[in-house]
Amino acid sequence: MFPELEVVDGVILVHDGKFITSAGGAKSFEASLYLVELLYGKDIADQIAKGLVIDWDLEQVKKDVR
Repeated sequence: MFPELEVVDGVILVHDGKFITSAGGAKSFEASLYLVELLYGKDIADQIAKGLVIDWDLEQVKKDVR
């Protein structure tokens, strides 16, 4: 149906330079925090994660950034 779509296994989120996608469900929080950290910095992402009671460490997130 989508011949140019590439599915990347084994990662929580993919950022191809234009789009950010997540594994879905609760994992969308990782994609959201990734975007917040990308745009506003680690301190802001850490504050939001703390408010959501999520352990946030971008280095620990399995991702594919292109």
